[in-house]
Amino acid sequence: MIIDFRDVVKLGLAEYMDDLEKALEGLTPEERRFQPGPESHHIDYTVWHMARVEDGWMNRGIRREPQVWNRDGWHEKLGLPEADNGFGYTAEQVANLPVFDLDELMNYYGAVRADALRLIDGLSNEDLEKVPNPQRNPDYTIANILSHLLIEEAEHVGQIAYLRGLQRGLGK
Repeated sequence: MIIDFRDVVKLGLAEYMDDLEKALEGLTPEERRFQPGPESHHIDYTVWHMARVEDGWMNRGIRREPQVWNRDGWHEKLGLPEADNGFGYTAEQVANLPVFDLDELMNYYGAVRADALRLIDGLSNEDLEKVPNPQRNPDYTIANILSHLLIEEAEHVGQIAYLRGLQRGLGK
């Protein structure tokens, strides 16, 4: 069996999505908005940010095209900021993030994931060395972007699991 980079990236994407879905399972809206401190984020913010990050890296970062968020009007469907992805948010912005329907956000995330998988399937080994945005990130290749995406998203899933555990206890 030959496995190439596309398979490895897709395995990583699938693993953190499975972990995310398990961490979200059964949470109440109040639990999803829990902040352990005034400078902390909540689960809703983190899930929204994760979906936006994947969309941003795949479309703005690699394709250099409009993101699913804007292209398909997801910001309007969810009532969330069109131009934002949560990066650099203040504690006040996190706390005041509009309440949204989690199922609908996960539908957006599913659309982002389907779009990402199409992109990954179309990449070649040679593409990994390309620098899609040399003006902004002159040394950041597609390989760097894919690696960063897997690590950042896994970290965020861990944060969500931690916030769940703070509220419910271990394994609950």
